Amino acid sequence: MSYNLSENKDIATWKSVEEVTPQSLLKKVLTQKANRYLDISTIKVMRIPSKGAGNLYIFDYGSPKLCGAAGCLYSVYNSEGKTLLEFIANRNLPVGENLVEVSKTVNQGFPCLTITQRTNTDKLLSQTEFCYQQGKYVALNKSFISKNKSE
Repeated sequence: MSYNLSENKDIATWKSVEEVTPQSLLKKVLTQKANRYLDISTIKVMRIPSKGAGNLYIFDYGSPKLCGAAGCLYSVYNSEGKTLLEFIANRNLPVGENLVEVSKTVNQGFPCLTITQRTNTDKLLSQTEFCYQQGKYVALNKSFISKNKSE
């Protein structure tokens, strides 16, 4: 079943963690990641509404301690503080490309998420679609797109 979750243009943008995250969730996340010495001022969060299943919160920790050669750690939590997905991604993408896009496809109340990344070629980007199944997000589809859509 599909729902249009893109009606609210403000939902899929990165904001300050304190601006969009409930304190109870923030406390759980910081407790889980405490040994990694996070600076709360560098954390950005994308809040995504669901269809009756509560909000999703995608955390971009903005910490060099959570980054490596392949990219940085991102976590997806539900409103109760359960980790639904963690992934490593490089936010350095071509202009006009979003690291995370919210799909119109909804499964068990939560929208699918598309993660875009660079590939080893100059001309292609990879897009992996993650959908909610049995309490977590799982990778369902991977496709490749032209790096410069306008060309």
